[in-house]
Amino acid sequence: MTDPARRTLLLGVAAVAVLAATGVPAGAADPIRLGASLSVTGRFSDAAKYLQEGYQLWADEVNQRGGIGGQPVQVITYDDESKPDSGRILAERLIDRDGVTVLLGPYSSPITDAIATAAERAQVPVIGTIASDSSIWERRKLRWTFQAFPTSDYDHEGFLRLLGEKGKAIKKVAIVYEEAPFSIRAKDWALAKAKEMGLTVEAYGYNPGAQDFRSIVERIVAFGAEAVAMGGYYQPSVALTRQMIERGYNPQAYFFIQAADGVTREALGQQTEGILGRSAWEPTLETPAARAFADAYRAKFGRLPSYHSATAYAAGQVAEAAMKAKGTDRAAIRDYIATTAIPTVMGTFKVNAKGQQEGYHYIATQWQGDTARIVGEGSANAVIWPKPAWK
Repeated sequence: MTDPARRTLLLGVAAVAVLAATGVPAGAADPIRLGASLSVTGRFSDAAKYLQEGYQLWADEVNQRGGIGGQPVQVITYDDESKPDSGRILAERLIDRDGVTVLLGPYSSPITDAIATAAERAQVPVIGTIASDSSIWERRKLRWTFQAFPTSDYDHEGFLRLLGEKGKAIKKVAIVYEEAPFSIRAKDWALAKAKEMGLTVEAYGYNPGAQDFRSIVERIVAFGAEAVAMGGYYQPSVALTRQMIERGYNPQAYFFIQAADGVTREALGQQTEGILGRSAWEPTLETPAARAFADAYRAKFGRLPSYHSATAYAAGQVAEAAMKAKGTDRAAIRDYIATTAIPTVMGTFKVNAKGQQEGYHYIATQWQGDTARIVGEGSANAVIWPKPAWK
């Protein structure tokens, strides 16, 4: 892109950007600035708002404790409109104009991938909060960008495990996936695992952001799938679900990656009963850190947090630990994050030599009544099997 074209695009982004900064007490020392490009608008906005709340709660708590080394923290966010190019440009703005010490992750792997380009060039640490696509770290060497979310390669793992435990009679499985790197990798892993389990599997790809799945539903019906696993983002997953219901196709087991908070319930109502999902974290986890975070979040925002909020809060905790240990030197922060196991509300943050996450893992969930409950893997909650018929 030519310099004039870049300036024009930057001005366009800035014109629609929503700037928010956590409050810094009057008379306080100069703040340590962190920045984030977030999807306030666009197709990721349903979930991205929970990241902003997680960052806000973390910053507020740090400042209530007196900041880091006597300096308050300030998180500056702009609206990337769910667009990778906008995210990259805003990352450059946060680095060059706002002088941030650390970049906190945006929503989605594609935007994280775009931001990494700017951050690696400027040598600014990035904590990739919702970057589940581990191929970001396979395609090129990244020294300053770290994955802070369980890898999406294993999106379907909990569902297939439950099929092995509960669905012995199921022989045919359909896997629906977005034609995006993170979803393709998850599909490839699931295909191999399902075939290893003796299942007959067909996979159906869809364009990113698609909303019309009627042809895919017809192909699934013709195949005779008894179980369906949907990979990709929330909005296409809800669209597929609605179109299966309209078709009267009712699989014995159905999985898709859930949205934040009660958004899935709001979209599908009573039809959520028995739907399986996967989560990086749930407020019902019985750990002191999970309980304390859930209580603080509910006190501030009037509802329980989602895993999106927890991962954002945990990204703040990682940045906090690094800055407490190393100050505001970006290279020292980078080295600390790359080599240190850091306790967070999500568990233990730990990356491998490529910067991919190894410490965080998914848990299986199922909608039961008005709640997405943790199931399987030693949970006391019984699994509803098969999924109740659509109402």
